[in-house]
Amino acid sequence: MSKKMIYLLSLIMVIFSLVSCTIKYLPIPTQHIVISDDFAVVKETDFTFAVENQYWIKNPQNLTDYFTTFYISVKNRTSEKMNIEPGDVVLLDENGNQYDAVTIDYIEQMLLPKQLEYLIINTIEDDNNIKTSSEDTLREKQDRLEEWREAKQNLLTYSFHFGNILPSAKKSGFIFFPKLPAKNNKCKVIFRNRDVEFIRSDVKPKE
Repeated sequence: MSKKMIYLLSLIMVIFSLVSCTIKYLPIPTQHIVISDDFAVVKETDFTFAVENQYWIKNPQNLTDYFTTFYISVKNRTSEKMNIEPGDVVLLDENGNQYDAVTIDYIEQMLLPKQLEYLIINTIEDDNNIKTSSEDTLREKQDRLEEWREAKQNLLTYSFHFGNILPSAKKSGFIFFPKLPAKNNKCKVIFRNRDVEFIRSDVKPKE
């Protein structure tokens, strides 16, 4: 079996593991919130905000160990630029504890030690000061470096980028919060004072 096939099978197993083990929060419908394909949609005169508790299943694959991830979309419905800052989107757990959005720069800094590890090629210096390296080790380091490059590209491509949104334009992408406690049953995403409540998929809402 080729290395590529082994990698694909491993990736599929990881995805199924994440789906089975990661907590899924579903939006709670209200009078002012429309639910569409697990997205909660808030439509105001100046913007449209959509949010879903969505899994991050790309490289770097261990992000779900540290973060609770949501996929959001913000559409500017005005004729002026709209500036979106990290503080405009916050997460509250069922006890009212606030979780602030984590920036891509923070995630990259957290993973930086791994990047340095990937760039270092193991060498062994013998008594004659002759450096040798294993071809297998070199190949492994090169593979890890490619994985790191892919991970950085995924973060840049699929994460939500804060900043200006042009008139009639929209921005979409993943947003990362510190991981909610495993026993947490409800949470709330707040965007510009608009609340969107979520409940775990395995918890029955109170009538």
